[in-house]
Amino acid sequence: MIKGIYQSARSLMAANKNMEKISGNLANLNTVGFKREGLFSEILKSEGKSQIRSSVDTSQGQIYETLNPLDLALVGEGMFTIQTQNGYEFTRKGNFKVSDEGFLVDEQGNSVMGKNGEINLTQFLNGEESEIKISRNGELSVNELHVADLLIVKIDDYEKRKSGLNFNSTQDIQNIAQESEFEVRQGYLEESNVNPMVELENMINISKEYETAYKMVNYLDNSLEKTNDLGRI
Repeated sequence: MIKGIYQSARSLMAANKNMEKISGNLANLNTVGFKREGLFSEILKSEGKSQIRSSVDTSQGQIYETLNPLDLALVGEGMFTIQTQNGYEFTRKGNFKVSDEGFLVDEQGNSVMGKNGEINLTQFLNGEESEIKISRNGELSVNELHVADLLIVKIDDYEKRKSGLNFNSTQDIQNIAQESEFEVRQGYLEESNVNPMVELENMINISKEYETAYKMVNYLDNSLEKTNDLGRI
């Protein structure tokens, strides 16, 4: 009976965690490049303990046109590489800009990385006459002059999501995406891959599971209390 209470209580905890993930997914419904969090599953370890893990849905989001030459969307595999104060981070959020110092950066001012390091456009820019082009394989040029190649990488550990959208990796950059595996779309952005109908359906199902587990805990608790009372007679 005590084991049943424990299992039901564990189901309640998992349901709460799932609700948190669904809320986070819905909150990022309109966030560029967001990859939804999958529901939690319980994985039994060999020593009999358990841990709660979630998976990230890396499926392609819809692509929409912005006409901004510094808005970039990835089709296929891979992520843009960003240099932050804490090291490399990886993202599908491609709304970039040129900093006052002439570097290609993200919205937070972090440098977008090329295969040879940070991308500095200073010596290539010529005011309003500058034309920035980025090819499908990530070659960046200004006024037909080659500047850099975007560093598009693949990561294996999607559990390491940073606060916000970005991911970091447990290993150094070593898995560079091949040109056949991705396509860069200039003047486009990738929408979040969250489907609100799926999230709402999951929310309803989890609510039912939570209610069932809660009733089971109460039933078993009452039964245990009655058993204890009989033992005192």
